[in-house]
Amino acid sequence: MALKDVNVVIDVLHPAAVIGLGRPLILVGGTEVKYAEYKTLEALAKDFDSSTATYKLAETILAQANKPKVVCVASYVKETPAVGQTLGDVVEQYFDKSWHFAFLAESTAAERLALSNKVELHDFKFAVVQVTEEAEISAFKNNVHTIVYFHPNEGERLDGAVIGEAANLTVGSITWKFRHGLKGVTPIEISSAELDAIHEAGGNAYVVKAGVAQTSEGLVATGEYIDFYHGRDWIKANMETNLQTMFTNNDKVPSNGNGVSLVGAIATSTLTTAGQQGIVDINDEDQFAFNVYTEPFTAGSSEDIAKRVYSGLTFDYKAQGAIHKINVKGSVMSNI
Repeated sequence: MALKDVNVVIDVLHPAAVIGLGRPLILVGGTEVKYAEYKTLEALAKDFDSSTATYKLAETILAQANKPKVVCVASYVKETPAVGQTLGDVVEQYFDKSWHFAFLAESTAAERLALSNKVELHDFKFAVVQVTEEAEISAFKNNVHTIVYFHPNEGERLDGAVIGEAANLTVGSITWKFRHGLKGVTPIEISSAELDAIHEAGGNAYVVKAGVAQTSEGLVATGEYIDFYHGRDWIKANMETNLQTMFTNNDKVPSNGNGVSLVGAIATSTLTTAGQQGIVDINDEDQFAFNVYTEPFTAGSSEDIAKRVYSGLTFDYKAQGAIHKINVKGSVMSNI
């Protein structure tokens, strides 16, 4: 695991841009465990030639307008793996590398579910899976950190195209529905009833609406929205990074009111930036809808005080949503 002195836990309440938040990880079944990062297709081709599924997925990702600067690749042992060599082991081993969206180059239904379940355990980052059978979508229904694309068109990777196009844009600035102009994929023919069923199951597709090929929704597998969880990941990652940087840049953060005020100011600054990006909503007073609370260091447990651990910072925020559908009512006045 990564070495750090700050851990941020965000609980999702349902009332009545760190480097790498758009980077892909391609997981490849092979004969040994290894990890590498590639900045170009040419560099990747030295290890995975143009005939491989790994190359073709990376090619789709890097063909998009907003492509990532780096593609990460990790190999696991597919046949008779030893301890530490399974798909789940490799995801765990390299979880703290700079990727944020994990794919499988080639996979079975069991491997797709295994990846989804492993990522879910961390409550951070995403598993991205592409399925060709509608019935498989519901297998991921309980996993908020999984994005499912239904795309039966042979040889096309809609999952890679969407992530390549959308994930590297400023977190909070986009909705993941309506993503269009994807390179290397074609829309599917599907009825409205079939598409509704895919959405109900927690999946997304690539279809034609108003003459334009576009993603049909922007859902995680539970039916909630990708931008909500991507924004939540951004706040966690940036809060941790900014507070860790505070320790690095100050000779001492005192355990008195001045130190606590500094901690609170870092949290406020992070959430303000999140508001400016569109992650945090605005309230009725046109202010960013978040709250930061701090308790005195001395209010902590005796154990925390003895070990110089401050656990008195908490915050909450209202996530900014997006309009995905419009219902309009009109009237007309007769000339009679």
